[in-house]
Amino acid sequence: MDFGTHQTKICVCRIPDEGHGIPEYEFFKFIDLKGKEQYFLPSVVQINKDDTVSYGYVDPEMEKESLPFPRLEYIQPVGECDIMEESEKLLDRYSGGGPYDEDGLNAISKMLSLKYEIDKKSYEERLAKAQERYKEELAEYNRERNHFRYFKQATFAEYPWESKYSSKLLCVWYLAYIIFLLEEWYPDGFYINMGVPTDDKSFRQMRELGTRILKSAFHLVEDVYGNDIKAFLNEKLRDLIIKTDILEFSEDDKDTYLINIFPEAYASLIGLTSRGKLSEGMSINADIGGGTTDISFFIVKDRIPHIYKYWSIPRGLNYIAEMSGFDYSEKDFVKNAHQDIIDKFNHKKEEIVYNLSRLLIDLLRGSGIHKSSLLNALQDRIVVYNGGGSTYSQLTTAMYRFTDVKIVDAELWSEELVKEKKKVEKLFSLLTTAYGLSVAKDDSDVVLCDINKIFAQYYQEEDYERKEIDKDVC
Repeated sequence: MDFGTHQTKICVCRIPDEGHGIPEYEFFKFIDLKGKEQYFLPSVVQINKDDTVSYGYVDPEMEKESLPFPRLEYIQPVGECDIMEESEKLLDRYSGGGPYDEDGLNAISKMLSLKYEIDKKSYEERLAKAQERYKEELAEYNRERNHFRYFKQATFAEYPWESKYSSKLLCVWYLAYIIFLLEEWYPDGFYINMGVPTDDKSFRQMRELGTRILKSAFHLVEDVYGNDIKAFLNEKLRDLIIKTDILEFSEDDKDTYLINIFPEAYASLIGLTSRGKLSEGMSINADIGGGTTDISFFIVKDRIPHIYKYWSIPRGLNYIAEMSGFDYSEKDFVKNAHQDIIDKFNHKKEEIVYNLSRLLIDLLRGSGIHKSSLLNALQDRIVVYNGGGSTYSQLTTAMYRFTDVKIVDAELWSEELVKEKKKVEKLFSLLTTAYGLSVAKDDSDVVLCDINKIFAQYYQEEDYERKEIDKDVC
């Protein structure tokens, strides 16, 4: 189950013959407000006019009245100006082809420089005021709103949450609704593999949090409501709050509730590496989602991704949309996203990978490896894009020396038994993580490595003559 900031996707893996047959994959279908089947359930919780709670879609006719979503006013930035070039153009225009006037040129140059500084300061002041207004309006909207998004991001990553209802509470209700649906279709039981944004340092903490949220959802479904989805959906908000507990973590939960919690970076990669779709060696994965962009540095060994470094930055499609002044869920991304915001987003990715390269160089000291060997090994290495953002070419750029850009596509499924393969192939980039989670076996198999030990094998060698890094090994 790919529990996402904007939407949730589920890939079901069935293995016949008591686990010894060929697995078949199927993407779970949700029913939208128009009665149509969809492979995505929007990550939305709504409070209705009758004080019941609904899940997956914003239904304006049913929603309890609240404030409209605020809009950030777009302030046109001041363009770069070559003062001297513009001064010469103006002098030439007004001098009538007369003799060169250095004093006049200097006067024009000073005037243009002053104007540019005034325009720049005016832009900065107007932008600051617009952002402050938006911040105030957004805070008021969050306090009073009656439909909720981004509660997953607020629970597992850095995202400001100002609602009077806990983001964890909303996660439990939303996941409980999904569990109700799954138990209707699979009454004989099932495992749930869920992804969370995490790195090697926070994996234990995030694994425990993810387990607590799922455990609490199962408790609500089975113990509180006795698998009665109608009773759950008809419950009034006040009583639902009273009946919901965020349970504590126990090491026994994994076996009791059949839960595995995986790093989302691992989940998005294991489907590729386990099928031999990525060559061995150092690579970058960038999963551009709605709320976050998850970047991981990994080395493929024996078809398993060994993740050495992971960053989850609170900038995804939603960030670009907000900074461009529109709601991503309502308007076309390509037509409304501003290029200067996209450039800042891409620069942030590039900066992370550049700093990674500097870190690797620092870790070489004392290993006997020359810096040029590392830089050669990094040259033209793979950067794999997946997630909703991978469908936009403006965002899938090369990053520093990682220039072999690959977009995850449906070729990954070419040898798999996937139900309704033709339909889901068109949505492949959005379904990659859900598929990877269904392929993943056990969260104890996750390999999160300490980047400080990435060159340990070279330190252990007694021969400290100049060594070379094998491009396809490290």
